[in-house]
Amino acid sequence: MGSGFLVIKYVFYGFNCLFWLLGCASLGVGVWLHQNKGEYGAIAQSYSFLSAPALLIAAGVVILVVGFFGCCGALAENQCMLLTYFVLVVLIFVLQIVAAILAFVHQDEINHVLENELLVGIKDKYPGDPRRLEMKDAWDLVQIELGCCGVYNYSDWFKSHAWPDKDWVPDSCCRASQHSTLCGRTGNPAMWQSHGCFNELKYWLTQHLYILGVVAITVGVIQILGMVAAMVLYCCLRNNKYYR
Repeated sequence: MGSGFLVIKYVFYGFNCLFWLLGCASLGVGVWLHQNKGEYGAIAQSYSFLSAPALLIAAGVVILVVGFFGCCGALAENQCMLLTYFVLVVLIFVLQIVAAILAFVHQDEINHVLENELLVGIKDKYPGDPRRLEMKDAWDLVQIELGCCGVYNYSDWFKSHAWPDKDWVPDSCCRASQHSTLCGRTGNPAMWQSHGCFNELKYWLTQHLYILGVVAITVGVIQILGMVAAMVLYCCLRNNKYYR
């Protein structure tokens, strides 16, 4: 085969090396976010699999698998692996676009459902039972780190089944200057954070989803270039086989 084919082959191989590096980076960032902020997902468990850490980890694994087909297909000059690579990349690219459109179109509905789940979590899932601490630890972490209380405000906690008919809040709602043991049971709102956590959580998620957006755009550009290179390489191999 000519030098032009070799150029295409190694350019394609280079794209897939970048693809692999992006996969490793996506996986690493996802694991880091999960280790540092993964507890946030416990307060909205139905949506934890849609969090930035989970999506980055999933994207990293998929990129590594697809990159394997691309690298092996290029080095072995295997048409079947190149075609598999092309089909997988096209499917992933289409799914990315569909997911982005659905998220944009249904963002208000998603926010509404998320608000309801947070309220249900406070009312029914926040444990009075000390053996069920995952929800408690997650809410305490969120309220302390974000400086907030409840979903809309501290009064959301008055409906919690953890303390029926009591106007109490978790101690994690207390202002830093007022913090003391059991200050959440004083019944004194002046000692508690006045604003809710929902807007704070939305802001935090938006900031971290920028990371996901940058990764998605970068991967998308490389995907397009990779699809073109894969198809050119596939056609070259097919034509060479035909003319032998």
